[in-house]
Amino acid sequence: MNLHLIVGEDDYLVTAAARKLLQGYAVEEIDSNGATNAEAQLKEIAKARESFLTPPFLEPNKATLWRNVRFLPGADKLAEAVKTALEALAGEMAANPLPDNQRMVITGPKLLKTSLFAKALQPVAEIAVFTPLKGRAAIQQAVATAIDHAQELGIGFEPGAADALVSRVGTDTRSLMMEVSKLRDYLGENRKTITREDVDLLASPGAGMEPDFWAITDAIGARDAKRALAAVDQFAGDNGFAVMITTTIERFLRQLIDLELLEGTLAPFQVQKLRAFKRNWTLNELRSARFRFMNLRERAVTGGEAAGELVYTEIVRACAARRNA
Repeated sequence: MNLHLIVGEDDYLVTAAARKLLQGYAVEEIDSNGATNAEAQLKEIAKARESFLTPPFLEPNKATLWRNVRFLPGADKLAEAVKTALEALAGEMAANPLPDNQRMVITGPKLLKTSLFAKALQPVAEIAVFTPLKGRAAIQQAVATAIDHAQELGIGFEPGAADALVSRVGTDTRSLMMEVSKLRDYLGENRKTITREDVDLLASPGAGMEPDFWAITDAIGARDAKRALAAVDQFAGDNGFAVMITTTIERFLRQLIDLELLEGTLAPFQVQKLRAFKRNWTLNELRSARFRFMNLRERAVTGGEAAGELVYTEIVRACAARRNA
């Protein structure tokens, strides 16, 4: 088949699969990433149709890469006119098989397999779907990906460092590749092993990850008030500062409280780290601190003027030396 549809939310995996199909072809690329309204989406569909119906002229072969089609059936709030245009395009593609020297590859994050669009293409197109893994399976795959890419670059990880990288960066493949490459450059020619210290120093959150609050939660876990306050200061002045910080700390304290229940969903590095932090607290202290941060978050959400200042007070109170120390 010369018509291909590749679907998945991991952009790196989808793009890599598409590029393999395009080797040896003169490629015309249509990037629909910026088509966020019906008018723009209809224009993109028209471009794809024109390219599909235009055979190779000056080149011996031709391929069309229609990428980042975020408005395939299955996307949220799809306009009826766009839906109709896609169905018409699928019908036209099904009625006009591509010649041997022409190929078309369509990529997007989502597709409703039961849609008329998908059903029309199924007999004439190869449809590949990258189903996202969840929980521990996603973490294990991401760790394996980071290790494999490091080996391709001639380096490796010390035990636990790959887990630490995934904990920081997330499971997005492109983000992991970029961070491993960044670490490769940092090591230089004389070092071949990435340490957990290297990860802590250089790695940044990847696509879909929250802002880098790990410095705050690490300090809270260690009950180091001075370090926690310095980390919080980096976010002072941001919109929603008090809500953001209290939410982060409350969720972290909840993780410590429920650690035994969460162990099957976390990377081994995360579990080891959280276990070490939990030893610094009694269960009652964790519950009390979480309750205070929950109340402070509610105060911040409702517009309490002093909530920002009270963030610092509650951090000092939570990090105070244990009464039985």
